[in-house]
Amino acid sequence: MSQTVPGANPAKSSAVPKIASLLFSLAVIFFGQTLFAAATDKSPAAANCVVLTIEGKLEVIVKGATAWSPARTNQTLQAGDRVRTGNRSRATLRWSDLSTLRVNELTTIEIQPPSQPDKKPELDLKSGAAYFFSREKPSDIQFRTPVASGAIRGTEFNLAVADDGRTELALVNGEVDLANAQGSVTLKSGEQGTAESGKAPRKTAMLDAANIIQWALYYPAVVDGADLNGA
Repeated sequence: MSQTVPGANPAKSSAVPKIASLLFSLAVIFFGQTLFAAATDKSPAAANCVVLTIEGKLEVIVKGATAWSPARTNQTLQAGDRVRTGNRSRATLRWSDLSTLRVNELTTIEIQPPSQPDKKPELDLKSGAAYFFSREKPSDIQFRTPVASGAIRGTEFNLAVADDGRTELALVNGEVDLANAQGSVTLKSGEQGTAESGKAPRKTAMLDAANIIQWALYYPAVVDGADLNGA
């Protein structure tokens, strides 16, 4: 026979185990969520680069591979991957901060590791031309070509590399030190620089910025709406 302790409230006594059980369950849920958040937390987020649009032919060769294969929209590019456009073909790459790089025809680019985890991947332009644009704010991006390198802080520039490596950088907005083993030159908004093999970079006049970047601004990019909605 059960006995009731004098002064005790049976309802409260029976509620104690239920409250303890509830608190234990909440603690388990909270602890599990904490572990999950810790496991999935990528802060500071590593910047990445994805294929946003393709017009014509865009191929990619991933690091360690020996053959080129067709690229696809929303494909993530990793350090060591290379992309190339075909004749009469263009593409757009997008970084995690929503800045974009439009790639002209007959262009080959290799994605290099960023200098820091929260920085953009480095742009290695082997040949061809690329136009960088950041709508929100000035952005830092490092680049290299066969004859020069630099780190640009700005919102808009066009970088072109000829077959012999001759590099022309039209800086629409920003600042950069264009450099190689022979020397360097500082460029600011509205200026253009040229670098050639065996010669120090030099500043040249940028007569018509609109004409220089016209190829990047006026072409019908092909975008897969389903891919963008799933991004």
